[in-house]
Amino acid sequence: MQRLKKSLLTSLSVLLAVSLLLAGCGSGEEGADDSENPTGQGEPLPTDSKKVVAEYEGGKVTEGELNRYINLMVFFQPQLAMMAQSPEAKEELVKQHIAEKEISNKVKDNKKHEKEADEAIKQFEKSVKEQPEQEGQEKQDPDKILKDSGITKDDLRNFLIQNNKVTEYLESQVKEKDLKKEYEESDAYLNIDLNHVLISTQEDEEGKERSDKEAKKRAEEVKKKLEDGGKWKEIAEKYSDDPGSKDNSGKYEGTPDQWVPEFSEAALKQPLKEIGDPVKTDYGYHVIRVNKREKLPFDEVKEEIKGTKVRESFQTFIDEEVKLTKLEIPGAEKQDKDQKDDEKDKE
Repeated sequence: MQRLKKSLLTSLSVLLAVSLLLAGCGSGEEGADDSENPTGQGEPLPTDSKKVVAEYEGGKVTEGELNRYINLMVFFQPQLAMMAQSPEAKEELVKQHIAEKEISNKVKDNKKHEKEADEAIKQFEKSVKEQPEQEGQEKQDPDKILKDSGITKDDLRNFLIQNNKVTEYLESQVKEKDLKKEYEESDAYLNIDLNHVLISTQEDEEGKERSDKEAKKRAEEVKKKLEDGGKWKEIAEKYSDDPGSKDNSGKYEGTPDQWVPEFSEAALKQPLKEIGDPVKTDYGYHVIRVNKREKLPFDEVKEEIKGTKVRESFQTFIDEEVKLTKLEIPGAEKQDKDQKDDEKDKE
């Protein structure tokens, strides 16, 4: 559930920008079969059902309303199409939808919200109309794209206006001092330069798996060769099983969040310029030398930190302010029954 929640929040509508609106609608990428549905997201969910699927302190949500919200989310990010239709995902999305409505109600109406939404729609329509025609396909039409996505222009406009209000509210909760505190206290914004050699426990170049004992022994031999003056370029080319770095002296540069936990920990704690003991990960054993650790400039990561804080603030609002008194997601009962049947079969 936590993984699902995180993946949904990364597509949080308050973080959607005009660029995403344009990118998500009929980009005309090569190889995409979009002759029937330019968004490539499959059939939209029906939006006419009046069945109440959720009640909360302050209102209710019908199945049609929830489906419209899901259609809008999928319109922006088609890769959500399959996941967003599961009962589990719908439970998270209905709470997200309620939270956005409640937050939006806290913000006074402002012409700028409408103006920004109208401008985004104009840019979307312009982008679609300027798309070059592809052989064997009809020229794309903005209204048809919306219709194929199960939404209207009014739906999109209202969604964007609400999006602008929610964004304004959540960003107002984030203070500059909180951003700087996070920046100063977190290791996530370090840029680390290192070399490494991977001795895989999965498959070697001949497609054979090494035992853990064999891989560790080989990694220790690599460490010894490097300590005795061996060149990283030569040793990485000969011994490393990491195709992404073996031809570049095993060099990597990035932030800790880009790597698996064990590797990141070594990159953060290992003494500079020293060749550390082999570090075990799911990939095998890594022989690492950390060359440099530098804090990225605050201005360079400020928006990233702010985005994280906004997501955290939104999740806190969902957890603390969305009080459901009824939740009846279609298909949830069948899913529960199937899970129980599976557990019974395993017994």
